[in-house]
Amino acid sequence: MEKAYQQLKMFLEENTTLKKENIEIVSSLFKFKKVKRHEILEKEGRICKHFYFVAKGCIRLYEIDKKGNEVTGFFALEDNILSALPSFITQKPSIDFLVAHEPSELLVIDREAFFKAINDFPEFATLYHNFMEFAFIHSQMRIYSFLGMEGIDKLRWVIEHEPKLLTRVSSKSVASYLGMTSSTLSKLKAKL
Repeated sequence: MEKAYQQLKMFLEENTTLKKENIEIVSSLFKFKKVKRHEILEKEGRICKHFYFVAKGCIRLYEIDKKGNEVTGFFALEDNILSALPSFITQKPSIDFLVAHEPSELLVIDREAFFKAINDFPEFATLYHNFMEFAFIHSQMRIYSFLGMEGIDKLRWVIEHEPKLLTRVSSKSVASYLGMTSSTLSKLKAKL
């Protein structure tokens, strides 16, 4: 557990201009949570009230489309943060699931404490703004890139931009992230 807090402190040190004493204060707002593979953190239809820092493992954000297929929106591996953002921000029921893709050690901050930290520490607010910008740019890049891309190009995009996914995440989940079937992904991998 202490290692998880050390990682969070290092993450805050590297990604903010928070002073050491303020890093301690912000870190203390997070609670340690160990989860099993496939454990649901946030559920469709419920209001998301937490933000997550991944100390160890992987969490996955996805929704279920009208045909019952899982459509993956994002993965967060070690030293990343993630939430079901639309619900977290609007406080309306989520359309997403946020689940542990593998056994994970997380540090979790509730919404009230999160926004208090943003108000109390402008340097922490900058981290949130940077995350929001990254999330927007990442989403736009995936949407625009994937609309006109062939399957092999989508796979190349993941190899270039998110290579850890291919070694850490199941083919089924990567395929849902790329908008294809597992068998299509296997065939494309064989071509590379």
